Amino acid sequence: MTVVREDLPAIRIKRGPETTSIIRGIARIGLAIGLLVAGFIVYQFGVTSLLAHRGQTELRSQLDIRIETGASELVVYEPLELAQSPIAVPFDLPAFDPASLPGLDPVSLESPVADFPGEEFGEPVIVFESVPVAGRALGRIVIPAAGVDWAVVEGVTRENLKSGAGHMPETALPGQQGNAVISGHRSTYGAPFLHLHRVTIGDVISVETATGTHVYQVVDTFVVEPHDTWVTDQWDGAWLTLTTCEPVLSASQRLVVVATLVAGPNAGTILAGT
Repeated sequence: MTVVREDLPAIRIKRGPETTSIIRGIARIGLAIGLLVAGFIVYQFGVTSLLAHRGQTELRSQLDIRIETGASELVVYEPLELAQSPIAVPFDLPAFDPASLPGLDPVSLESPVADFPGEEFGEPVIVFESVPVAGRALGRIVIPAAGVDWAVVEGVTRENLKSGAGHMPETALPGQQGNAVISGHRSTYGAPFLHLHRVTIGDVISVETATGTHVYQVVDTFVVEPHDTWVTDQWDGAWLTLTTCEPVLSASQRLVVVATLVAGPNAGTILAGT
């Protein structure tokens, strides 16, 4: 049997004004941090994506005008003295299948000489285009394996890449001799290269520019350190190198995809001289 003594005083815990203020302060700080984190996430993955898609609309309009106004010309092909590529093309690389690029216009792959039947050329020719001003549209890149269909801007500065994937200045233009380098974000500003890791050897990539559609086939994928800038060097032949951050949400390394030109207006001429 339990005996309760009524003469014992009840025990009450009082919180002084200092304790209450501290608890309220901690709660306010926690709320503020939570709001800041939420705002950061919304901006990084929401606002930047909206900005990128707005930029894409403008770039596609610029690209249409660039193509319609004929920002290209036919020139005599002069092979450049470039170093041999450190990337080897696999012997068992499957043949390019046009059906692997839905919507591809076969006419865009034809040699430019077909457009000049009245001209007599004693030397090989290629179709050439000038480099657009930084921040303006250069082309459109399509990678079925990675779900990529983005307009490409000239330049890879922070401001340039807010609009989408960017072409690195001082590297070859797509469809020309050398190594064309295109970089893109993997988590912000629309994350154009978010799924670049899905690309495997043999997959095809097309880049449409004012000179036509240039088709590349992937020959290697690998990860490098940020200081490994050799992947942007210029090599003999016609190459396309894509770079993005690795892993997702980090810039500690770089994911690299290297592809070789297999079809397009200049493919026959350049590859024949390689």
